Amino acid sequence: MSRGCWLFYAGIGNVTLSSFMLKRVPFYMMAFLGSCIMITGCAGGCGGGQGVKRINGGGATFVDPIMQKWSAVYKEKKGIEIDYKKTGSGNGIQQVTARTLDFGCSDAPMNKEQTETAKKEGGDVVHVPVVMGAVALIYNLPGIDKQLILDSKVIADIYLGNIKNWDHEAILALNPELKGKLPASPIVPVYRAESSGTTNIFTEYLNKAGKDFPASMVSSAPKWPQIGTGQNGNDGIAAFVSNNANTIGYVEVFFAQKNNIKFAKLTNKKGTLVSPDDEGAVAAAAVAGLANPPTKEPHSLHELTFSLTDTDGDKAYPICGISYAILYKKQPKDKGKVIVEFLKWASTEGQEFSKDLGYSPLPDALRKQIGARLDQVQFE
Repeated sequence: MSRGCWLFYAGIGNVTLSSFMLKRVPFYMMAFLGSCIMITGCAGGCGGGQGVKRINGGGATFVDPIMQKWSAVYKEKKGIEIDYKKTGSGNGIQQVTARTLDFGCSDAPMNKEQTETAKKEGGDVVHVPVVMGAVALIYNLPGIDKQLILDSKVIADIYLGNIKNWDHEAILALNPELKGKLPASPIVPVYRAESSGTTNIFTEYLNKAGKDFPASMVSSAPKWPQIGTGQNGNDGIAAFVSNNANTIGYVEVFFAQKNNIKFAKLTNKKGTLVSPDDEGAVAAAAVAGLANPPTKEPHSLHELTFSLTDTDGDKAYPICGISYAILYKKQPKDKGKVIVEFLKWASTEGQEFSKDLGYSPLPDALRKQIGARLDQVQFE
């Protein structure tokens, strides 16, 4: 309400304007009163979605850096605030299912149980790819300047508790020049304490790349053996590894770069040594069959969900994934249109910010598919 309207209302207090009084109110004052009533009546927005100035999202920490960038840019361009809270993929799925969020983000598609629960709560859900990225294996080994080389078997054995010390022969076999330099200290594996899509990508890779990591542990919240320590969020793992010697962890590559933490080169399916950069993620997507429907759950349960782990490409980085925005297919008319417009912008114009934040932009063909999928959202 304007200051003038407020003073006018303060002046009349709780007095009821009888017809007698109205006859004696000057015309200009009546016009002023009318404008005040109109302003007050439209305080929340008068139709057409004009009152929707904020949408709420949350979940995956993987996508949080670019979500914060998008929020700032989109508010400046469109006047709409994207209030995104990083709570982990599992929590994002739970909250969007319960309708406490307008959209939830996850690096793993909803599984069968989660999909059925959502269907009972609000109907079909839509998965929208928003960004691709690589998961880096970070470590803290004081005095070791050379970049560590690891492969899927060594990483799996570390997280299964089979390789316990840094000077283990399997690690030295990949890094012979570090013989006598790697410490005999115990390895401290760091993993996500909460349900995490990044963990799902990581465990999916370990299972696909080797036979030693059990399929039962491919999960957003696996039951780890008695190893290391759990930390919340990509930023939590990054902070712990940065501050504690002899640790190893997995994070979206932005968090490694932001905190200046060393990360390993990995041997991919072709035997090539690759780093977790945008080129490796693009190469992974190029051979992942984005044009072909997946055949395995949970990716086969939804349109536009794909696995980018352990792909068969010379330059493909083996631990890559897509972060998805998840929303109900049926949306309230006003807010639903705002959500859809934001996701269309994020998957097109918004991709220009990807590389600067350590992500890989979505392929052009996938962007077109996303637009068509969002056009299927129904407004009620």
